[in-house]
Amino acid sequence: MPSTSSSPTSAIGLVLSGGGARGAYQAGVLKAVGEICQIRNISWPFTVMTGLSAGAINITYLASSRTDLYKTTNLLAEIWSAICSSDVFRTDPASLSAIGSRWIASMMSGGWTLSSKPQSLVDTSPLRKLITRYLDTSGITENIKKGKFRAVSVSATDYATSRGVSFVQSGHDQTSWNKPRNYSVASSLGPDHVLASSAIPVLFPAVKIHGKFYGDGCLRNLNPLSPAIRLGAQKLFIIGVRQAPSEHDGLAKDGATAGRILSVLLNAVLMDGLESDVDHLQTINQIVGSSDQKQGQPRFIPTFVMTPSKNIADLAVTFSDSISPFIHFLTRGLGPFEQTAEMISYLLFEPLFCSALIQLGHQDAMIRAREIADFLT
Repeated sequence: MPSTSSSPTSAIGLVLSGGGARGAYQAGVLKAVGEICQIRNISWPFTVMTGLSAGAINITYLASSRTDLYKTTNLLAEIWSAICSSDVFRTDPASLSAIGSRWIASMMSGGWTLSSKPQSLVDTSPLRKLITRYLDTSGITENIKKGKFRAVSVSATDYATSRGVSFVQSGHDQTSWNKPRNYSVASSLGPDHVLASSAIPVLFPAVKIHGKFYGDGCLRNLNPLSPAIRLGAQKLFIIGVRQAPSEHDGLAKDGATAGRILSVLLNAVLMDGLESDVDHLQTINQIVGSSDQKQGQPRFIPTFVMTPSKNIADLAVTFSDSISPFIHFLTRGLGPFEQTAEMISYLLFEPLFCSALIQLGHQDAMIRAREIADFLT
């Protein structure tokens, strides 16, 4: 029997991690969540929404939508299913040649003679156009005023201080914080905040906001669950984009090619923070759940974690024929494709691959539909 409740009983926080093109998996999970909420007559289950890196793109799209979750998540999945690498970064020979020339000239001159120094390996001006096209920032303000949700936050890395920063938009008295490793800034979110949060180090250029440069939110945000908790979430619905590790991981990946090493580095930057924070919170829950909670002590925070049932790097291997010449250019010489697939999966913005990730996310979530419905009500 469908529930007749129109909203969840507890403040639920939605937390989306980073992962480049793997963000399509999140879109698939959210599409299933939208279908589940429609059946349960839940118009909008999330009170707080936070994201970083690719998750920031999905979070701000949800926050800006003026329709219900079912329609919003279907539209988000449609966008991801049609995305191409040319929608994210320039792949034309002229752009590639210009960036390569600047890097070579800078290295040869020691960086002293160039007025335009290279900031990244790719030009992401198409991504700015894509985000601007689909992100209606006035919708965020309107939704908060209507009480659709309480707050939305995207996280980035402050390159000047090496601290994590959460840009928070809220219509309520929000909890601000200023810790040694991270701080918050009250903001009216826009394309710059999203681009900053999703600027993968070295690959994508840093983004300047109010005179300061920011990069990928995963880089220095070692506690990605913290913003949602600080903003009042009592439960957390978390969507990761890496399969839970097993004892057999890495047995078939012999050697340490440059591609394999870069893949490990990207995993450490984009994935490890979320997974370690989830593990930390679950440990705290086990402790406080077995004792009487006292004021000032950590509180029990139920979590629901969605992760891929398949290895996304292995899935990327099956789509090797759809990799653009531009990605081949960036990764050639780094080792066999099986060694670079992990890294390439972050950059494989192609319809076939993203559609496969959407399908995987949707299937994974629908298998757990009853659990999700129970958690959201």
